[in-house]
Amino acid sequence: MATGPLQTLVTSVRQLASDDSYKAIESIFNEIPALKEQLESKDTELKKLNQEITSTVEVFCAQRNTFEVIKTKLKTENSAHVDSIKEKDAAATQHHQAQDELRKRLDRVKKSLDEEKTKVVNANNEITELQKNLNGRGIYLDKLKKKVSDEEAKVSKVKGELKDIQEEKKSLEEELKSCSKKLGDIEGFTTKLHTYDYEAEDGVEWMRQLNLVWESAHGLVEKLFEEDLSEECLRDTGAWNDFRRLLHLERKIPIPQSNSPAAKQMRIAAMLAILARNIDQYVFQPTYLSDELDGTRKLLVRLAMADSKKESFCRSVLMSMAPKDQERNASKSLDDVVQVVSSCVRHLLADAQYERFRSDLKQVVRRAFQAWELIRHATEKLEPLFVLRHFEDIEWQTLRFAGPGTSSTDQTSAADDEALLVIFPRIYVIEDDEPDPITPGVVLRKSQAAAAAEEIEKADPPSPTSGRPGARSRGVRSARRQSISMNGANSFLPQRLPLNAH
Repeated sequence: MATGPLQTLVTSVRQLASDDSYKAIESIFNEIPALKEQLESKDTELKKLNQEITSTVEVFCAQRNTFEVIKTKLKTENSAHVDSIKEKDAAATQHHQAQDELRKRLDRVKKSLDEEKTKVVNANNEITELQKNLNGRGIYLDKLKKKVSDEEAKVSKVKGELKDIQEEKKSLEEELKSCSKKLGDIEGFTTKLHTYDYEAEDGVEWMRQLNLVWESAHGLVEKLFEEDLSEECLRDTGAWNDFRRLLHLERKIPIPQSNSPAAKQMRIAAMLAILARNIDQYVFQPTYLSDELDGTRKLLVRLAMADSKKESFCRSVLMSMAPKDQERNASKSLDDVVQVVSSCVRHLLADAQYERFRSDLKQVVRRAFQAWELIRHATEKLEPLFVLRHFEDIEWQTLRFAGPGTSSTDQTSAADDEALLVIFPRIYVIEDDEPDPITPGVVLRKSQAAAAAEEIEKADPPSPTSGRPGARSRGVRSARRQSISMNGANSFLPQRLPLNAH
C-alpha cells in the first residue's frame, strides 16, 4: 500500500538530489529499495503470519509501532532533507547569480584590461617617440652647448672690443669737446642766419618789407612827376640828354620832352627803374666790407649755385667781419644812391623841390637797407635780378600808373603784351642750382610805352627803337614759390589805390 507513494517520494528526492553535495541523502534513498524489499518480505510474512496474527498481535503491534516510529523518523528525515535540498537550491541559485555577477565583473575586468593594454601600447609608442625626441634633444642640446660656448667666446671677444670702443669713445668724446670748442669759436666768427617759413599763413617778413620799399619808391616818384615841368625845363635839351644818359635806358624807354600823360608815365617808369637799379647796386650787397664794388656778390652767387651751404657759411663769416667798417660803408652806400638818383633830375626840378626829393629819397633808401638786412640774413641765398626771363608758372606784374592817360594794357592781356623793361627785380633763390624766382617782379609793357613812342615819332622822327629782350622758359619751379603763391606774398606792389588807379 505504501509502495506507490514511497516510490514517488524516492523519485522526487532523487530528482531533487542533482548536486554532488547531497551524498548523504542519496545513500539514504539507496537504502529505500532495500527497505522496500524488507517491507515486501514483511508483507509476505504478514500474509503467512496473517493466520498467526492473533497469536502474534502483540508482536505485530510492537513491530508496527516500530515501523511507525521508523516511518515518522524517515518522514522527519525526509522533511529535513527536503528543507536541506531547498536550501541547497537557494544556495545554488545564489551561487549561479554570484557566478553571473562574477562573469560580468570578469568581462568588465577583461574590457578594462584590454583598454589598459591599449593604453600601455600607446604609452609604449609615446615612450618610444619621446626617447627618439629625447635623443634628438640630446643632439640639439649638444649643439646648443657648443653654440653657447661659441657665443661665450664671442661675448668675451665683444667685451674686449667693447672695452676698445669705450676707450675710443672716450678719445672721441675728448676730440668732440675739442671740436665743439673750435666749432663754437668758428660760430663766434659768423653772423647768425635765419631760416624763413615760406608756408606761414601770414607770409614772410622780408617780402612785406620789400613791398613797402617799392610802394614808397613808387609813391615818391609818382608824386615827383605828377605836376607839369616848366617850359624852361622842357626846352633844356642838355638836361634831358643827361637824364637819358644817366639812366642808360635811352634804347628801352621813350621819354618825350612834354607834360603829356604818356610822358609823365615814362618819366615815372624811368626814375623807378634807375632807383631800383641803384638800390640793387649799392644796397643789395651781401657785405659792406669795402666802399667799392669788389666782386664778392658775384662770387657768392656762383658759390650758391655750386654749394649753397658753403655760400651761407662764407656769407655769415663775411657779414661778421669789421662791423664798424661795414656800418660806415653802408652809410656811404646810402648817400651814393641818393646822390646818383637825385642827380638824374637835378636840372629838372626847382631847388626846394629837389631838396625835398633828396630827403624823401633818403628815407626810401634807408627802408631798402632795413628790408635787405632781413634778406641777406636768410639761410638760403636770395638774389635780386633784373633779367627779363619768362617762367610759365610765375608771371611778371605790370607797372601801374595813376591818373588819366593809361596805356592800352587795359585791353591787352599780360600774356600777349610783351615786357619792355624790368622796373622792380624779381628775387631769386639759389640753392645748388640755377636761380629760381620766388617773387614776380614788376615790368613796363610795350603797350604802355606805345603812346610815348608815338609822341616822339611825331615830334622828331625817327624815334629810338624799343629793344626786345630774349625770353627763356623754365618748366620746374620750386615748392617754395608755390607756397608763397598760396600765401599771396609774391607781389612787390599789392594792387590797391592809388597805384592801380587808371
